[in-house]
This record gives sequence, C-alpha cells and structure tokens, in this order.
Amino acid sequence: MSSYNTDAVLAAIVEASSITGQRLAEMQARLDYSAVVSKTSAVDLASSADNEAEAMLRDSLGRIAPEAGFVGEESFDSAAWQAGPRTALAWVVDPLDGTSNFLCGLPLWSVSVALCEVDAAGRLAPLLGVIAAPLLSRLWQGRRGAGAWLNGRRLSVRSEPPGGGMHNAMLATGFPYDVAEGHQYSNIEQYSRMQRRFQKIRRLGSAAIDCAFVAEGVYDGMWEFKLKPWDVCAGLLLMDEAGAHTCRLDGSAYTPGDIDMVTAATPELLEKMLKVLNGT
Repeated sequence: MSSYNTDAVLAAIVEASSITGQRLAEMQARLDYSAVVSKTSAVDLASSADNEAEAMLRDSLGRIAPEAGFVGEESFDSAAWQAGPRTALAWVVDPLDGTSNFLCGLPLWSVSVALCEVDAAGRLAPLLGVIAAPLLSRLWQGRRGAGAWLNGRRLSVRSEPPGGGMHNAMLATGFPYDVAEGHQYSNIEQYSRMQRRFQKIRRLGSAAIDCAFVAEGVYDGMWEFKLKPWDVCAGLLLMDEAGAHTCRLDGSAYTPGDIDMVTAATPELLEKMLKVLNGT
C-alpha cells in the first residue's frame, strides 16, 4: 500500500460500496425469486442480486487497485487460491452479506469490502474495510492503525453493558448452513450453554453487521463458526480498530478463514465467553 494514498483508496471503497448498496436496495424493492439458486445446501442461497453486486464491485475495485487479487463470495475458487501464486494484495468481498434476509424483505443485509495484505501461505490481513448497510442508514469504515468510524463518528467498543455486569452483555452469533446434530461446530451445544449464562443473545443473519455492531458498541461480543474470509475481513478490521479482543476457541490468534472466532469488548468478557463455549 506504500504507493497509494490510503485515505483516497478508502474514500473510493466507500463510494463503490455505497453505490452497490443502493443498487441492491433498488433490487430488493422488486425481488425476482426466479433467479434464486442453492449453493452448498438447499438453504444456502444466492440470487441474481448477489452476482450483479459482485460484478459491480469487481469492476469498480479493479480500477482502484488493479494489481490486487479478488476474493469474492460468488466467484471464489478455493483450489486455485491454495495452488497460488497469489498477489500481495487482495480485495475480499461479500457483495451481499445476509442474502436470506434480503430475499425475505428484511433490511438486515450489507455490502462488505476489505483490502487485505496476503502472505506466502495465503493468509489475509485487512488493511482497509468498509461495511455498507443502506437500509439501516449505516456505513462503517476503518483503516489499520488509524481507527474505525460509523457515518463519520469514531468508534470504540463499550466498557460495560447497560445495567453493568457481564450477565447483561449483549452478544451475537450465527449458525453454519450444515447444522448436523452433534457436530463440533454446529453451534447448537455452544449456543445452549451461552444462553443459560448470557440471556441477551441475538442472531441477525449477517456476520458483517454483527462485527460492525461490536465495533460500534451495540454488542459486547460475538462468536461464530465456519465464517469465510469475505464474511469477516472488513468487520475484523473494524473490531480491531475499535478495541475489541478477538481469538479462537483455544485462545490462539484468529486469522480470517479459521473455523472458529470469538470476540469481546473487554478481556474479562472474552475470558468468560471462552470458558462457557468450551464447557469449562
């Protein structure tokens, strides 16, 4: 990124994400269910809106940093990515995070874009991130080492929940599409344990918005399994810059694409969440 004006690049990402978000809002107002298809399972859906939004972003982002690779939910080729060679930078894009919400008429969906560094092993480290949720009138953006903002307001995680005490923590989670009974990462057992300890647990159906709400101080934390890089790269940057603490279930560092992620506004809450999630 040394050859770029990062402020200008971030502004260009904001513009591209906003334009795409507005186009999606127009499409949601006149949904065409004939273009809905299943991907990994009967409940993992995509639509013409997902594909059109990704094409828009590929075009606009490609003009901002043409040498960067493109990791998009609708077009990602895992085998080719693992085989390499890889570019030093990559756009990591979820053109429509919360497709099921979108198709059902809910406003809880977003456009998520991150520009990431890529190491030799293909691991991603977000540099810039934007999450646009036009029907919520929210646009979150962040730059590594410089902070995160919502509609121009600097973000910081909150120090304690309303009412005080970890028992009042507002948490978020989600469930993978292959919720097999007894599967280690189905989140069924973990959710059951967490619900008994933390009453205020929400599931919105957009991991990107969940991350942004942690950064904003709406949520005190979140956990989820089997998130893909496009689900979380922009949101992870926002949370990091807002002061959240993020790791894996075993306490090790989290990298986008890892199978489990836990994040919290304070170290104390993170420690408690890890104990409950691990059943210890």
